[in-house]
Amino acid sequence: MYYKVSRDPIHSEIFLYPLEILAIDTRPVQRLRYLSQLVGAELVYPGATHNRFAHSLGVMHICGLYASKLFEEPAKRRIIRLAGLLHDIGHGPFSHQFDDIVYRRMGFNDGHDQFRERILLELMPNEMMDSYRRISDNRMRKAIAEDLRETMQTEEISFEVFRKLMELVNKIFKGEESGSVEFNIVQGPLGADRFDFLLRDSYYSGTRHFGVGALDRIIRNSFIKEKDSKSILCYHVKILDQIYTSLFGRFMMYKNVYFHKTSRAADLMIQEILSCIYEPLRLAEKVNNLEEFLELTDQSILSLIKNEFRKLLEKYDAEEEDLLEEKTEVNYVDRLLIKAYRLLRRFESRNLWKLLTETSFTASGADPSVMSKAVANNTLEKIKLRLEELEKSAEIPEEDRQILSEILENFNEFFKIDTPYKLSLIHPNEFIKSNVFLYDPSREEIYSMEDYLKEHPAYQLMASNLVQIVRVYVTQDIRQILKKYNILPDNGLELTTRW
Repeated sequence: MYYKVSRDPIHSEIFLYPLEILAIDTRPVQRLRYLSQLVGAELVYPGATHNRFAHSLGVMHICGLYASKLFEEPAKRRIIRLAGLLHDIGHGPFSHQFDDIVYRRMGFNDGHDQFRERILLELMPNEMMDSYRRISDNRMRKAIAEDLRETMQTEEISFEVFRKLMELVNKIFKGEESGSVEFNIVQGPLGADRFDFLLRDSYYSGTRHFGVGALDRIIRNSFIKEKDSKSILCYHVKILDQIYTSLFGRFMMYKNVYFHKTSRAADLMIQEILSCIYEPLRLAEKVNNLEEFLELTDQSILSLIKNEFRKLLEKYDAEEEDLLEEKTEVNYVDRLLIKAYRLLRRFESRNLWKLLTETSFTASGADPSVMSKAVANNTLEKIKLRLEELEKSAEIPEEDRQILSEILENFNEFFKIDTPYKLSLIHPNEFIKSNVFLYDPSREEIYSMEDYLKEHPAYQLMASNLVQIVRVYVTQDIRQILKKYNILPDNGLELTTRW
């Protein structure tokens, strides 16, 4: 079949087949070129400037490796590869930060994964028709018809055919609820999405020692088996060490790159910016209008903030930012935009929020994320009580007292809590929930990860409890005065695990 080749630093050559080329040359997919893969981590790891477009091609490639191993039907292979290509098209600007702020406010609790369905079904069929109409090469047109014949049992080029194609792609993502084999190939615990971001992000971050997963060996030792009259994805028990190696690399990438203290400071500032502009820039309206959504990229959001701020200067007849702040007639919505602009100016000069305290802990037999807010609030309460004591003290110089009083008066503006989601090396529930198992061909036995670890206690020594990070940041660098007066508390937690 006709194909093109995209050269890639991670996978060497990625083959692109006709329907994939058609999907790639659409606005929703090309837009991924303008969404950063790592956002805040760029400010810590200068090489981490890669985008979600390259990642999506990589996921498609790994999906193809899996599908070629597990399925004989060309149609199944093509649909799975397309699912890999399109898995991220619901991402908004700044990716997961957009999920946490904008999508959540709009009621999309599953963020870009939930919004993806609208783009697949409402945008992509027309986009693929437009992409086809632009083709002048008859050889390419014939190749698309051939690919459709293998994939959809028709050579008809129409909106309805592309709509049915996108419905088949979307059905793979719906398989998350049941833990289908197809979904696990794309986004399961050892799926293509995770493998590519581990390999790609570690490469561009300069932390390749974390991205050493034995991808080919793991895929070669994957199987489809039947359990309780249902098809499940299994992995040969002999590659459990390779599975652990990949999961350990993932753990270390989260610990050192994604959740790096400065990466998270940048992410938190982006979240604050998005929160401030949600109403002034009518982000919900822009997302719901799919044509406007296509215009939303990392840089377009930053440009919008700057342009709208300039309009505010004209609106209130102010020449400078400080003069604008002094205007009593500035309304609440406009003040949010001013705050966003100021945060953006700080972000662009890498004047980031500063880490004040950090605690990492596990809770045996419990989900540590339940405790995380309580731990953070307890820390802040101790800081507040200490500030109140000092404010009343006669021994504090007046200059310092004024600073401490300002901190106390604007307490919620100075201190920000961060409790990124919990980490684990390997947790059996992740595999159980996803319906992914281990398989021993010599005994024709299928094991859940939990059962296998019980039978082989040596592996339990390598397993990790769920680890929760709790951090408190300060939005202004007041660390020296807090240290001067011994304001930072000792949390006094009973910790079962530290790292």
